[in-house]
Amino acid sequence: MNTNEVTLESLMIVDDCIQVWAFSQAPECLQKLSTNGGDEDWIALIPPSHLTDSKELPSWIDSSQFGCCDVQKIEVDKWIIAIGSHA
Repeated sequence: MNTNEVTLESLMIVDDCIQVWAFSQAPECLQKLSTNGGDEDWIALIPPSHLTDSKELPSWIDSSQFGCCDVQKIEVDKWIIAIGSHA
């Protein structure tokens, strides 16, 4: 799926909040962005207010306690969609 097909307006966004879903519970349009191929665990939608100027993700996303080995980052309208996978 192309990121042009994902619009923030189509998602139920809570302004200024990080939203996290189990991968299977996330909106289908976000699931289709994954390039991992089946080992996905979660998807997070991160607003610009929770990112640094260099678009660094919050540190807890990269922690092993959050349960992932790889995090795919996709930018859509200054927001980041992060997809965590265990392999």
